[in-house]
Amino acid sequence: MNTNLYGAHYFHTQDSHIFETDSEQLYYFRAYIGNHTVEVALGDSIYYFDDALQNACVKKGPCIVSTKHLATVIRGYMHPDATASLNGVTTLPYVNGCSTKQVFPPLRLGDPTLQYLKMPPFSKEQEHHIHSTFRVVLIQKGIGKSIVGMEDKNIETTLNPGTVCILEPMCPHHFETDTGDYLIALPIHIFSSVGIQEKNHPMFNGTVIL
Repeated sequence: MNTNLYGAHYFHTQDSHIFETDSEQLYYFRAYIGNHTVEVALGDSIYYFDDALQNACVKKGPCIVSTKHLATVIRGYMHPDATASLNGVTTLPYVNGCSTKQVFPPLRLGDPTLQYLKMPPFSKEQEHHIHSTFRVVLIQKGIGKSIVGMEDKNIETTLNPGTVCILEPMCPHHFETDTGDYLIALPIHIFSSVGIQEKNHPMFNGTVIL
């Protein structure tokens, strides 16, 4: 059974591919897998990784970026230029023993975000679930599998370093690890469901009104 039936697409950075959203989607993006030189227009942003996979970067257009792993251009969003290390510990707990850190958190409610997801050996990052917007995921380290489908019609796809998994909105899925290694995934949420809200952020909650 083809995983495209459920809206899951798999690539590897050893080969060059371009994935583009279709005209039915709410948000437009284009993912460049493997070696590419990308010209980013004014009004767009590009999320990408350095050659050593030690840092994540985001730039707003106009600019030109060369990449060998994964670069994702998001239409109509202009995140300030930034670089963030992928090293260091995770800082936020997640389900089933997993943990995460926000590499580029959403600046406002609904904005795109790049996360760093760490899955312990012999775990799953969630129960079977769906998202309302696209996920573009690069596997940085470890071996695991992506489970896509419903009931007894699930399809397993191996995840290893360099795998890129693009999940369409409402694709039923979850990730698992069945080895003794940690699985590190770098998911971009094309648009997020939470963010830094007007009256729900650290400065506001840390202020006592007299």
